[in-house]
Amino acid sequence: MNIRNLLFCVGGLALGFFAGLYLANQINLPARPAPDTSVAASEGGGTAGPLDAEKSGGPLPPGHPDINMTASDGSPADPNGAAATNGDAQKAMEAADRQPGDFDLQREAARTFFNLRAYDKAALFLDRALKLRPKDADALVLAGNNKYDAGDYPAAAALYERALAVKPGDADVRGDLGNTYYQRQPPDYARAVEEYRKAVAINPRHEVSLQNMASASVKLGDKAAAQEAVEKLAAANPANQFIESLRAAVAQMP
Repeated sequence: MNIRNLLFCVGGLALGFFAGLYLANQINLPARPAPDTSVAASEGGGTAGPLDAEKSGGPLPPGHPDINMTASDGSPADPNGAAATNGDAQKAMEAADRQPGDFDLQREAARTFFNLRAYDKAALFLDRALKLRPKDADALVLAGNNKYDAGDYPAAAALYERALAVKPGDADVRGDLGNTYYQRQPPDYARAVEEYRKAVAINPRHEVSLQNMASASVKLGDKAAAQEAVEKLAAANPANQFIESLRAAVAQMP
């Protein structure tokens, strides 16, 4: 998945969320924010994440999955009628239905519907694809992204774990797994941080995971961990647009 990791979580979300809380009634630290893919994601998605641009008022961080109902061509998504209203979707569906044993056609149809935010349709073709190749990492990640964007974080986590069993060195997917814990209700920030640390162990300059780690650590009230993550983020990319907002959040911690 293209780096959907961004967990919406941190970046734009966290920032927008923190900024809003600041001006409103001074961040209630251990409270919940809002994040992503990338959370763009690898093949056909984005990365997952915690802050919601709609709720935070801030931009989505790079790599976060889109959260608005917009198709890949910029037109409004049509989850219920994509097959009937979109030419590419119709062709992809017909090709996949004609040859249900063709893995590539099933995956392509799934990606087409995923891009249209037609998650149920995408899931149908992904189920077919994964029955044909249960250990295909790209299909597993796409299936995880599909569940993530549909808001089913436990199901997304299970699929990301299956993908990591095949490709354990994928920092983006590991970060997305962390995002599924950040996004749950109630959030599991401790588990999210655990997964972000694993992503950073794979890639010490993985910005999305460092951002989200800082955000989740603030939520946990762990100032030392939050500060460490922010400084590592600054070292990885001094121009990262969320550094100052995250530093401000850390500075507000007791």
